[in-house]
Amino acid sequence: MQKSPFRKLAERFDMNLTGMPKKDGDFSPSFLQYLEILFTPEEAEVASFLSAEPKRLTAEEVAEKAGRPVGDVEQVLGRLVEKNAILGFGGQYMLPMTPLLLNIHQFRTAVDQDALKASQLYQDFYIKDGFYRFYESSAQGTPVRRAVPVEQSISDGQHILSHEEVKLFLDEANMGAMALVPCPCRNRTEKMGRRECKDKHGVESCLFLGMPAVLMVGRGEGKQISREEAESYVKEMRELGLVMMTDNAAVMKDGVVCFCCGCCCSITRGLTRWSNSRAFARSNFVARVGDDCALCGTCVDRCMFKAISVPDGAGKLQIDESRCMGCGACTVTCPTEALRLERLEREPIYATQSELRSKIAVENEAAGQKRRLQ
Repeated sequence: MQKSPFRKLAERFDMNLTGMPKKDGDFSPSFLQYLEILFTPEEAEVASFLSAEPKRLTAEEVAEKAGRPVGDVEQVLGRLVEKNAILGFGGQYMLPMTPLLLNIHQFRTAVDQDALKASQLYQDFYIKDGFYRFYESSAQGTPVRRAVPVEQSISDGQHILSHEEVKLFLDEANMGAMALVPCPCRNRTEKMGRRECKDKHGVESCLFLGMPAVLMVGRGEGKQISREEAESYVKEMRELGLVMMTDNAAVMKDGVVCFCCGCCCSITRGLTRWSNSRAFARSNFVARVGDDCALCGTCVDRCMFKAISVPDGAGKLQIDESRCMGCGACTVTCPTEALRLERLEREPIYATQSELRSKIAVENEAAGQKRRLQ
């Protein structure tokens, strides 16, 4: 029996380091339906010959693999680039990585039937079928992302490493490119009419740096900003109590800085709503409280991880360090500045994004979560 083009495409995507959503040992039916929103059968057939690793192919190379005329393949690839279903650069093409694939409709603010259907299918394959577990971390628990501490709240005399300062990310962004892109997680819940944080802030944006920024601006989904605007935006998001997160790597010249709530985010919900204790890596700092705590409770409300409490009769609040993610969201609005971040080495940080991704891919392949690259 001949495979459907959507299953063939799913198998190609399954070579990505995260693998693809599964249910009962096979692809999630909801995920296959999701691919049908993005691709026609002909488009899925052609796209299934593209590479699942960061490797670009020309239309001629795809046509040779598919056994189709080059002109026909060029037309199909052009349509797919136009609707952002694949990536195209100067006549070369590649499949999107998992975050781009699953959020194609959610980087856009427009609400249409495809966006609503994609949002509902996401609830099925990402949440009900448990794909969040592999989107957030490997089968062995290696987190893809990590919390970045609020450096202004780190206690005096504490050694701060370069990868713990967001300003360095901005300084080293490839080509100096920076862009704000609507947060796909909050966009999704907004479109579905179920965003719980609506009274606290807007949909807000993720901060794309380097090549991803160039890509999203080129797709019409990002707003290019200056270095100064980026630093101001980071400050604004932290004051809102959002958790800053980025790849769990020391060098990130090309990447994304997210500002996450606990009710919409596809990463933080692993801790706040679901059962993935390794949803993201903690920073190597922990919040601690001084004697000048006013017991106002502001920090209790701001900690989405429920790490802070004010026990009856206590002279100051208490912090459960096992739950503290070291983000520093609690420290930003402390009226007496009693809360500070102090170093506590808890998590390995990988030297490069390539090293991190290789480790995750190896662990997922060993567990049968992803297919071997071909």
